[in-house]
Amino acid sequence: MTFSGRLRRAVDYGRGALRGFRRVRIAAGVRLSGPGTYRLQPGSCVREGARIWVGPGATLTLEHGSAIGARNVVNVEVGLTIGEGTQVSWDSQLLDTDFHRITDRDGVVREHSGAITIGEHVLIGTGVMVLKGVTIGDGAVVAAGSVVTKSVPPGTIVAGNPARPVGELSRWD
Repeated sequence: MTFSGRLRRAVDYGRGALRGFRRVRIAAGVRLSGPGTYRLQPGSCVREGARIWVGPGATLTLEHGSAIGARNVVNVEVGLTIGEGTQVSWDSQLLDTDFHRITDRDGVVREHSGAITIGEHVLIGTGVMVLKGVTIGDGAVVAAGSVVTKSVPPGTIVAGNPARPVGELSRWD
């Protein structure tokens, strides 16, 4: 690693420490806002320009070795857990809420939010959108540009809008 790379890494760790997250890398331009709870574990990373909002009573958990990519938008109204070693690529959105209450013709108010759980060692490609109530199983891969509206079994590759299974895998690097 070059000197400038080591320096950037040290500055990122410093930003994390200044925000109360020891041994967490927080890159330049990251916005952590909202009154909710942030559980950023040592060894996790939030990359450049990510915008994260955690609402009242909600919790964002980022496990060791996991990363939220550059320019991601993360809105947490209920809860979001990102498992150990999981990588979320750039320009993705993780949204556990629809933001608005929707009432159907029968007068029933539809559920507008639900926690998201992303397992261990998951790879989420660039430009992915993960919506409310989804669980993505350990070792899964979500292809770039996918919209995940339903839960994904462990070790499954999904792609498309809406995301559908296109294969299985034993691991990714």
